Amino acid sequence: MEMIGPEQPEAIPDFLFEQFADCSPETLRGIGQYARSETYVAPDGMPDATKEAFALQDDETLAAVAAYVDDLAEFLEMNDADSLAALTDDDGDEDEKWGHKKILEWHGGSPQK
Repeated sequence: MEMIGPEQPEAIPDFLFEQFADCSPETLRGIGQYARSETYVAPDGMPDATKEAFALQDDETLAAVAAYVDDLAEFLEMNDADSLAALTDDDGDEDEKWGHKKILEWHGGSPQK
């Protein structure tokens, strides 16, 4: 898939980087403040896994996260997008849709389009 948005700094581990895709610009800005320790209260919408991961990161990584999420929030606002996932959503992979539909059918749910 083509890279959209600001470039991922090498200091940010992939598992942490991937957690920002569903965050709104407002949440991303809050995450930036939280990473810079400007606030000790995590923003609404910040994934629990991200909060837990922050406790294990060094100062360099947290500084890189803060700069990246600020840039990503600005990028999303310039593109009038609610999240990076919303901006890059191509309605998913056909195999993934088929599998999701089958799981719903097997478990008595109705498939969604």
